[in-house]
Amino acid sequence: MKKILPVTEAIFLCFVFFLANIRSIKFWSLYPPTETISEPAWREVFIWLFALGLLLYLLAKNDLYKIQLTAMRNQPLLIVFILFSLFSILWSEAWTVTLHRSLVFVFAAISAVYIGVRYSLGEFLQTLFALGVVVLTASFILILADPSLGTAQGYPYYGAWRGIFWHKNQFGNIIPIFTLVFLTRLSSPGTGTGYAKKLIQAIFYILSLIAVFFSKSAAGYILLVIIHFFFGLAFVWLKFRTFIRPVYYYLALTVFIVGAVGIALNLDFVLGLFNRSASFTGRVPLWIILLRDVYSHKPWFGYGFGTIWADVNFRTQVRDWVKWSFPVMIGDNGFLDILLNLGLVGFVLFLANYIRAWIGSVRIFQKDLTLESFFPILFMIYTFFANITYSLFMETEVFVWMLIVTLMVIMAQKNNNIPSIQQGAS
Repeated sequence: MKKILPVTEAIFLCFVFFLANIRSIKFWSLYPPTETISEPAWREVFIWLFALGLLLYLLAKNDLYKIQLTAMRNQPLLIVFILFSLFSILWSEAWTVTLHRSLVFVFAAISAVYIGVRYSLGEFLQTLFALGVVVLTASFILILADPSLGTAQGYPYYGAWRGIFWHKNQFGNIIPIFTLVFLTRLSSPGTGTGYAKKLIQAIFYILSLIAVFFSKSAAGYILLVIIHFFFGLAFVWLKFRTFIRPVYYYLALTVFIVGAVGIALNLDFVLGLFNRSASFTGRVPLWIILLRDVYSHKPWFGYGFGTIWADVNFRTQVRDWVKWSFPVMIGDNGFLDILLNLGLVGFVLFLANYIRAWIGSVRIFQKDLTLESFFPILFMIYTFFANITYSLFMETEVFVWMLIVTLMVIMAQKNNNIPSIQQGAS
């Protein structure tokens, strides 16, 4: 039995992480049809049901039902948001699409709560490290073995790396998550003793940088700069905080404000360094049109969870509105896409959970003051900037959202002094 449980857990994690990313992988459909039960979308749901069967088995064998339910009850805002998303089927523009997407959303959240209960922050980072190794290795193999699949072949990207993902921007925006993980593991004591393990961590950290560079994703470049900047600040502060006087904090805040204002006033120049303009490659006109001509028609409850971009006619229509040469696939802003799909009510519920995740990440860092405990803050910084010019909350996948929920549960366990259930316990 002790051997079966770890194998079952590993299989469960493989299925969950695969399913959380399945629609963003190039071998699946970004918007699978949902009209009949035989469509790919429902095959995806059936696989989720199998994963949930494994979850029920693990909960039973590890006697975790009560802990799982308690962890879920401790997230009332999350439950309300999920239920609102599910009930949006009542006013959805395409109810089968909303049913499919909301079921996946529910399954991902339940799985994320289990992972948050089951693992400590360090164990979760170790699991993400393994996932990052798999994603990078598979992407490099595909890129080198078959460039026609692993890279973009036509206009306007011409050879940009996309690895196992459907788009080079998906690749360039997701890989920095693993850069964060590799960097945190590499820099934290006790995350692997010996030169061999540190060497492996360093190798995959460097490979993640190479992957983002060749993705030719400006957003990916900017994300790398931002996360390394804040990681560097945390590293220096943790090393020298006992020597820092209050006046230096005021000085640093002044420099930060002046720098932010300077960047805002010279945004064209700054973005020009990444070969981009203040319109974010035409995204600003897109956002204006979506707010003015789409959101305004259903401002309170939206069009139904997951529906807005599933309509191929709508994607083509928006292309004509913004005068792009190819259909618009997503709103290229995670916050805006939630607003379109769930309206102002759903957006407020999302923000309530998002702010709670921010508060929890700050509290856990205040409690431990380590680079490992700084990871949740760094990840939340990532989620904010990554969703300014791309949709990574719940539009192309549910992976990022699942990580947020997992960290919310881990942070609640830690901040309330609830010990994690160690791997392999029975």
